[in-house]
Amino acid sequence: MNILAIGAHPDDIELGCGGLLIKAARQGHSVYMYSITRGAVSGDPKQRTHELMKSAKFIGAKNLWIDDFEDTKLSVNSELINHIEHFIAKADPDLVLTHSPMDAHHDHRAIATATMEAGRFTSNILSYEIPLTKDFSPQVYYDISDVVDDKVELINIFWSQHTKLYLKSNAIKGLAEYRALQSRLNTTINYVEAFEVHKLCFGQEFNLYKVPKESLIKYQKNTIAPSGILELV
Repeated sequence: MNILAIGAHPDDIELGCGGLLIKAARQGHSVYMYSITRGAVSGDPKQRTHELMKSAKFIGAKNLWIDDFEDTKLSVNSELINHIEHFIAKADPDLVLTHSPMDAHHDHRAIATATMEAGRFTSNILSYEIPLTKDFSPQVYYDISDVVDDKVELINIFWSQHTKLYLKSNAIKGLAEYRALQSRLNTTINYVEAFEVHKLCFGQEFNLYKVPKESLIKYQKNTIAPSGILELV
């Protein structure tokens, strides 16, 4: 399975779905990560980019793409949509993970909306939450009990952000434990990551269904690769 995780800033993907990505990579699935900005408003973008590269290696991602949109200035426009669409085409994902459209941060909301447009031919799109996300209504719960400590270690890579309370281990574990309790899975599962469903398609055998890439060729744009992208392979 190909999984593409999209985030506004370094550490967003890791906070929202780091546990799922760690487990997916360890099970042999192909994980792709795309960060829209380099997080300049909350620190040195070079340092934050370096931390993001370390986190991708920790996860075991197949590719990491780091764009250079201006932090806190994102809006839903053709440029953002086209960039996301380009990397969806490159990853050819069975599953896309992105921000929640009801997130507290306007960058996050813009990316959630742009992802839905860019991923109009993508069969499966879920939204993740971070500890600051408001008005989140999860429908899917994924067990990360066996990797919750790995997720904490993953978040600790972002040392430049260590003063932020929502990156502390108690915030990460607390949210995952609360979602396990809320899901009523806590009789057997201690920690989960929760997701909202935008699109979810099943095949005849109840596995995730993906529209074959060859069926989309006539609909997809012949886009030129965006410039200024950092890529970790």
